[in-house]
Amino acid sequence: IMILIDYSQVALAAILTFQRELKGTESEIKNLIRHVTLSTIKSYKKKYGKEYGNVVICCDGRKYWRRDFFEYYKGMRKANRDKSDLDWTLIFDTLSEMREDIAKHFPYKVMHIERAEADDIIAVLTKYAQDNELIQEGLVEEPQKILILSSDKDFKQLQLHPTVKQWSPMQKKYVTATKKEIHEYIIEHIVKGDAGDGVPNILSKDDVFMKGERQKPVSAKRLQEFIENGFIACKSEEERRNWHRNATLVNFDFIPEDVQKTIVENYINSKPTGDKMSIMNYLMEHRCRLLLDEIEEF
Repeated sequence: IMILIDYSQVALAAILTFQRELKGTESEIKNLIRHVTLSTIKSYKKKYGKEYGNVVICCDGRKYWRRDFFEYYKGMRKANRDKSDLDWTLIFDTLSEMREDIAKHFPYKVMHIERAEADDIIAVLTKYAQDNELIQEGLVEEPQKILILSSDKDFKQLQLHPTVKQWSPMQKKYVTATKKEIHEYIIEHIVKGDAGDGVPNILSKDDVFMKGERQKPVSAKRLQEFIENGFIACKSEEERRNWHRNATLVNFDFIPEDVQKTIVENYINSKPTGDKMSIMNYLMEHRCRLLLDEIEEF
């Protein structure tokens, strides 16, 4: 029933392949971003639509519940982007504009929810579909197939549901994992944290990245203890506290109830409004002429 697109991830993977072309006037850059992003969404719809059904565009909200829980969450992102010579402000402003345009002109559900990240939306809708959007297969009702389009390894967790597949645009391949690998991945992720998101490992203080300090290393032996015994392998109050900190930030089972409820309500009540005519007008207005010939594929 669903193709869940991790919007900014999929868009950025596509845009960055045209990094050299992101020069010129502001309107030229914006048109290129628009063209590349829409073309990518269209190509996925064409490739997977028959098998997996409707496209749902999953976007990051303006605030994240994880930052309320842990103040340093994704705290280094801006500093890292400032080192790059790309105009990130323009890229993200254009993607935000487009998010609203897609909801208005295209036949897709666009999920953009305060306090939720795209990850939360994808995780919650995947779980919701397991129990609520079943299809009749002979005498039994089966969960429908779901395809997640994202390069984020965190979605391995959702492959505990056998009907879920993940395609990574960065790696250009399916991300697969056995139950054992998923269990080990979740434990390892909790223990090692996630430097990219500003989540320290279980042996390190909350602000280690913000202070530019080095983390205390987790030895292979210690990691193995955690994989075998889980939370019980924690040896101090501080480790137990940090386990809880990291589990809450990286394990989808900890998404707050109110956030889950809002996501499901939004999904149920969201009705795509776009049609062929409004797509055509939009593409003409924004000079995406190459896409006009393929309007049927949206």
